[in-house]
Formats: sequence, C-alpha cells, structure tokens
Amino acid sequence: MTEEALVASALRAELNIPPSVNLYDLAQELELEIVEVDSKSFDGALLRSRTKFAGQILVRSGIREVGRKRFTIAHEIGHYVLHGHQQTSCSPRVIEGWKDGQPLPEREADTFASELLLPTTDVAKHVNNRWPSMQVVSDIANHYGASMMAAGRKFCDVASQPCALVWSSQRVIRWFHSSPSFVNFIEPGASLGFDSLALAAHEGRALTDEMEEVPAEAWIKSSWLKDDAVVSEQSILMPSYEGCLSLIWIRRAIEQKPTAEDELLPELDPEGFIVNRKLWPR
Repeated sequence: MTEEALVASALRAELNIPPSVNLYDLAQELELEIVEVDSKSFDGALLRSRTKFAGQILVRSGIREVGRKRFTIAHEIGHYVLHGHQQTSCSPRVIEGWKDGQPLPEREADTFASELLLPTTDVAKHVNNRWPSMQVVSDIANHYGASMMAAGRKFCDVASQPCALVWSSQRVIRWFHSSPSFVNFIEPGASLGFDSLALAAHEGRALTDEMEEVPAEAWIKSSWLKDDAVVSEQSILMPSYEGCLSLIWIRRAIEQKPTAEDELLPELDPEGFIVNRKLWPR
C-alpha cells in the first residue's frame, strides 16, 4: 500500500469504521461539516478553520451519481487529513483523474479516498475470486457506495486473474490500471483499437452486458502476439463523464515469446564453421 492508503486504513482502524463507511458520521468525528452547494467551478472543496482543527467540505449538488459524490467527499477528507493547512478547490478533472501528470496532492487524495471507501482486505473477501466482469465491479460499487471507476480499480487491485481497467475519452486511451498478474502494456495516449468494444461504444453502437472476445491487438501492444490471440472485454459508456470504462481480461496466453534457444539459432551460420571458409574475422 502507498503511504496515503495506509493513513486511510489506520484511520479506519482508529475509529472502528465499518466496511461501508458513513461519511457524514466520519466528518462529524473529524470536526467537518459537509455542505452541498450549487457550483459550476468545482466538484469538491475544503474550507479549513483558521483557529482550530475543523472545517467545511463543499460538494457540488449537481453530481448525479451517488458513488461519485461519496468519492468526492472522501477525496476532500483526504486533503483534510493529509495536507496540513491547505484549502482546496477540486475540479471534476482532478478528482478520479488518475492519469499521469496529475498534481501529487490530488493523486494522494484519490488514493486515500479509494482505501477509505473500499478497504482492500474487505473487498478481497467480497469478490471471493469471482470471474472479472462489469457486474462484479457494479456489485462492489453498490455494496460500498463507491463510483464504478473506483470500484473497477480496486477490483483489479485484488483480482487473481490478469485483468485491467481502462478509461478512454474522445476515442483515446487515457489511463489503465492492472491487476498484479497483468504483465502486458496498454498504451495511454493511443487511439482505441478498431476491433475494441470501447470504440463501438464511443460510436454509439449497442453492446451486450457480458464479456466478449476481441482480437488482443485491439488493446495489447506486443511484437510476440499469437496470430489468433484474443482478450475478453466489457465496456460501458459513461456519458456524464464523456468517456468509456473498459474491463480487459486475459483468459489464455496471448504471446509466443522466443526461447533462449530460438534467439541463439539465427546467430549461427553453418558456412562459418567449414574448414575451407573464405571469410575470416578481421
């Protein structure tokens, strides 16, 4: 775990917080008041008291997804606990931004919020080795009151199968987050593969609510892919966030990497070992 995740875990233990945290009760414990406001410039903000350890969390009332609203509150609690006397105002782009280049305090607050809402040990028990699918991600989100994005990332953290969560917008991959056993690379900044279901979602085509097989090259960048390599994919369009969330699962081996013997053979030239050779090393 990262340091900020450990802080969230320690806070849970110190206050004996149940797996599904009541953020309003927690805020009261921390001398915080949660206030919903009509805002167009931020999703969440933290106003600290100048005289004592207390303050207000402002959350945009127009956030429709309950899980996203809870993550926003947890994100601001993260700022409150982690970042000294700093006041914050967080736009929708920095909360659950996750892509490279995000300001460090925002990434730390996101990581804190993830562990606060979705305690890793308990989520691992809840998943109980279920096969990867968006249904599992949705079950996690509903059980813990978290966003689909946060639930998908946490599922990958605890999954035993090689899988990855991918966020795309404007038909471009923005970031991916993989399970420990997922060893392949998905390229942030690359255009979505022609055969990916994510591209179909962006184009408005109807998708099933199950994992489907697509060519591995639609997602994986590797020179060793087998000709018939496939991965399982399930994608859901999220219009409110102008993007698409995809779960990728590698059920079977997709690469045929050369062995040490294969790599050596091309270097051996039989003509180089005859007695009457005409060319010798200089």
